[in-house]
Amino acid sequence: MSGFINFNSFDVKKALKRKKGQISSDSDSEQQAKAKAKPKAKPKAQPEAVPLHQLAATATDLSGVAVVSRFLASALAEWRRLRPSSETLEKLQASERTLVASEPPSAEVLQPLVDLVEMRAPDDPESSKVEQVCRMSLANEHLAAERVYLELTIGNSKWPIGGGEFLSSDGPQPGNRMWGQKLRKIKETASMLDNDSQKSAIQGLKRLMSFVQATEVWRKAQS
Repeated sequence: MSGFINFNSFDVKKALKRKKGQISSDSDSEQQAKAKAKPKAKPKAQPEAVPLHQLAATATDLSGVAVVSRFLASALAEWRRLRPSSETLEKLQASERTLVASEPPSAEVLQPLVDLVEMRAPDDPESSKVEQVCRMSLANEHLAAERVYLELTIGNSKWPIGGGEFLSSDGPQPGNRMWGQKLRKIKETASMLDNDSQKSAIQGLKRLMSFVQATEVWRKAQS
């Protein structure tokens, strides 16, 4: 019979329960799901940018993450401010003017450096080097900052710390006409440069270091 209603079907049972108030409607379910949904995390507030010479005067009293975050924010702000007038800045060489006229790295690209220092484990050498680079650059100790930066980058490259293989000999063995040769592998050590976002942040840090060094003389003339 075509008009027969099957009360054992799932849809009919569900409709009857909804009518009796045993289950909520679909709209109620959607509202409950939205209420249970976790709110989106708010983006981190960016540190206040101040002139670099003012930041350098107070850097010794700041924590590592505060120095790194404020150095990055202040150097970026100064770069953006000087960029439109890069061709007219006095006491800058041609190469330095080209650098200042170029596009600075974004705060988003540099954020992994702040995260690295903020969440570092005790005695973590990489985050400590990032902090040292920022402090030395602020203090206009550019050669020292370059040295630590090289330790942070080249010291993390794979070729001196593994990730390769070589052929070795165990020397002549009794009863063998030829020396026994073996292919030996050196286990690769993990590197922060394996992470693309950290690698881009490290490269951005190098550009900021170059900017601070290039504008040091100009900054002293303004202070």
